[in-house]
Amino acid sequence: MVKLINAEFRKIFTTKLWWALLIPALVLSLLWAWAASALTSGIADEVNRSTLFQQADISFEEVSWSVIALARGMNISSIFPMVFGALGMASELSRRTITTTFLTAPSRVSVLGAKAVTYLVWGVVFGVVISVGVSLGTLFGSDSNYLPNAADWMLTLVAGVLMCVLWTLVGLGFGALVGSPVGALVSLLVYALIIGPVLEVFLANSGAAGLEALAGLMPNGSANGLTSSTAAALLFDQIQTLVLDQGGVPASADVKENFDEVMRLAAGAPGAYSLWVSGLVFLGWTAIFFGTGMLRNKSRDIT
Repeated sequence: MVKLINAEFRKIFTTKLWWALLIPALVLSLLWAWAASALTSGIADEVNRSTLFQQADISFEEVSWSVIALARGMNISSIFPMVFGALGMASELSRRTITTTFLTAPSRVSVLGAKAVTYLVWGVVFGVVISVGVSLGTLFGSDSNYLPNAADWMLTLVAGVLMCVLWTLVGLGFGALVGSPVGALVSLLVYALIIGPVLEVFLANSGAAGLEALAGLMPNGSANGLTSSTAAALLFDQIQTLVLDQGGVPASADVKENFDEVMRLAAGAPGAYSLWVSGLVFLGWTAIFFGTGMLRNKSRDIT
C-alpha cells in the first residue's frame, strides 16, 4: 500500500494540475475574504453610526462580523479541491493511464484505497492553503473590532479544512463514476455554483417545514453548513446577548428563530443544521459518491 501511495503522489507531482489549482485557490480565497470582510465592516460601521441604534444605546462594535468572510471564503474556494479530486480520477480513466496501474498492482481495491489516502492528504493541503488565504484576506479587509477570537477563528478554519477534504473525496468518487473529465467537471461546477445554492435558498424559504428541512440535507447545503452554520451560531449568540435579550427581557422563540435564519442566510447557509449535524450529513454524501465511484471501478473495462 505504501508503494502505491508513493506512486500516486509521483503521478500528481509530474502534472501541473496540483499547482494550477492550488495557486488560484489561494488567490481567490484571499481576495474573496478581503472583499467580504471589507464590505461587512463598512456595513457594520454604517449601522453603528445610525441614529436609531445610538438612541437605543446599542453598539455592534464587538460583534465578530468578519467570521462571515472566513466562512464564505472557505465555501467558495472549496470548488478547487473538488475539481482536483474529480479530474484526478476521471483523467486517468479517460486517457487509460490507469490501465497499467490496475494490471501491475496486487488488486484494484488496493489501488483505489491508495488513491483515497492520497487525495485525502491533498484535501488537507488545499484546506490549509485556503485557510491561510481567507485568514489573510480577513485580516487585511476587516476592522480589528469585528474579528472573531482565536477559538472561533480556528473552529471555522478546521471546519473548512474538513469540508475541503470531503469535497476532494466527493470529486474523486464522482470522477470515478462518470469517467469523463469534462462531464465530471461541468456537472460538479454547475451543481456547486448554480443549482445547489439556488435550490437551497428556494427550499429554505419555501414556507413548508418538510421542504425547509431538505435545504440542509443537500450536498451543497450540508457542506456549507460546516463553516457557515458555525459562523451563524457565533453571530446569533453575540447579537442575542447584545440586542434580543437587552435589559433582561428574553425575545420570543419566534423572534429568535427568525433571527437565526437571517444569520444563516447572511453566512451562506440557509436552512443548514449545526456543525456536527452538517458534518455527518456531508460525510454520508461523501460515502455515497466515493463508494459508488470505487465500486464502479472494481469491474470497469480498462482496455
